[in-house]
Amino acid sequence: MEHLASPDPVRPGAERRLRNLQRRFFAASARRDRTIKVRWAVAALSAIAILLVVYPAIWLLVSSPWPVTTTLRHIGSAPNCPFARLVGLAPARRGQPGYWRHHDRDGDGIACEPWPSRL
Repeated sequence: MEHLASPDPVRPGAERRLRNLQRRFFAASARRDRTIKVRWAVAALSAIAILLVVYPAIWLLVSSPWPVTTTLRHIGSAPNCPFARLVGLAPARRGQPGYWRHHDRDGDGIACEPWPSRL
């Protein structure tokens, strides 16, 4: 009697290969889902960090007693007197834009005052 082909057309071991393929597919899908969640979390945290920096900065600019451009020049003059001179706010008296206490070395209320040259 001749050996007849199995009525089941699936090759032997195909079920095991199929389970292995499904397992690998689900593992790859889970990695992709975790990556997407991490990306969303990073984007959300970045947006929150930006808001925490931008909102107070805008509030300080708007609540300043001077116009916005003058306030920005005042902030730009903070590092030292050459910067204050560069933005046109030196010398400055106490209460004026461009006055910073650390620029007023002698404490007379005038910051970045020009000193007479010694000859």
